[in-house]
Amino acid sequence: MKNGFLRFLENTAPLSDGLKEALQESLKGPYPIKKGTILLREGEISTTAYFIIQGMARMYYKVNNKEVTSRFIPEDSIAIPYYSFLSQQPSYESMDVLETSQVLSINRLDFENLYEQYPELHNLMRQQLAKALIQSDERGMMIRKLQAKERYEVLLKKYPDIFLRASVEQIATFLGIRRETLARIRTQSRV
Repeated sequence: MKNGFLRFLENTAPLSDGLKEALQESLKGPYPIKKGTILLREGEISTTAYFIIQGMARMYYKVNNKEVTSRFIPEDSIAIPYYSFLSQQPSYESMDVLETSQVLSINRLDFENLYEQYPELHNLMRQQLAKALIQSDERGMMIRKLQAKERYEVLLKKYPDIFLRASVEQIATFLGIRRETLARIRTQSRV
């Protein structure tokens, strides 16, 4: 399973044998995490980064005591609350697991040590940060510029099985619409 993560990283940038070996030693897991497990609560400081081997996680925040999904994190993805993990400040978001998942993890101290020892990790991190920024921008532009039905269609293209993995409420908040609006769009799309 750790080899799958190394292949994932190598698809981004080449890895030295030394870094591969160090990652093998530093990564914990794979281990199962039950559906509904909260990996990080809003206000906590993130000390762990995850790689989702199987399953799905999500990031969310609360507005007026209502959860708003900001990101879905499917398998073969790195799950890091970047702001908190990198700045060591309290997180603005929570992260939980939407379905029973298999994950690898690395604690921040081990990550920092690897980052100092292996300069090629700088390029990998830059690429991951760029990917996260692009995803965030895409979601922001989708919310601001697209009509509700268009947002729904974009989401289905990206995550065709999302309705099997996340609740309608989680999906609706990700799309920036009410649950009833999403139900109406789904009904119209089936006709």
